[in-house]
Amino acid sequence: MRTLVVGIPLPHVSFDNYSFVAAPAFSEYGRMIIDTAVASRTVEEVISGDAEHHNFGGAPVTNGPSTSQAFSLQQLLAMRRRESEWFLARGGVLVCLAHPDVAHPGVAQSCGWRRYAWLPAPLGFRYDERLLPGFGTPGAELTEPDHPFAPYITEFSSRFAYRVTVDETTPNFSDYGRVFARSHGGAAIAVELTVDDGRVILLPPLLEPETDRFLIAPLLHACLERCAR
Repeated sequence: MRTLVVGIPLPHVSFDNYSFVAAPAFSEYGRMIIDTAVASRTVEEVISGDAEHHNFGGAPVTNGPSTSQAFSLQQLLAMRRRESEWFLARGGVLVCLAHPDVAHPGVAQSCGWRRYAWLPAPLGFRYDERLLPGFGTPGAELTEPDHPFAPYITEFSSRFAYRVTVDETTPNFSDYGRVFARSHGGAAIAVELTVDDGRVILLPPLLEPETDRFLIAPLLHACLERCAR
């Protein structure tokens, strides 16, 4: 099975690497990895015009209405939300390198778009309220050795430091949330959320993703394979 990778180029024969704007439909895949901070950066580049981005069909994406020559950023963001809903409804596994939620007020024709607005959440859970910003030191403690992504924690805990913690006081969190790693201080930093028939895996990001991507690619592939067993 092929995996769509967005934002952090990961070298693996089964990985299709794209930007948040240029990627094909998320719903065409059953597995996906995304660096949420890089996705935000790409959106801001379209808003500011500092870099040119094209959609998968080859049309330039601009921060304005769609025309015969360009595709609207607002329409692309709405499209990503639909694709993510379909992806999770079909039982997809989505791995997020988690960063704090932020606003993108400059998206034209929008009442305000946020970093996680493309991603469905469990009922009663809001990414803007329940992903709490935090900047920890490297290291983590694995709490569920049988979790498919346990190897990510055991192999790379010294190479990452969390940027968000997940608020476990959310009502009914245990109905859909599963914490499988914590910071040395006990904060929930690696969490699996059940969304529709799919799974959202929130992982701490690497401190040096460009340096470590050749190491992390085969390990993330192995973790995704463990999800299918």
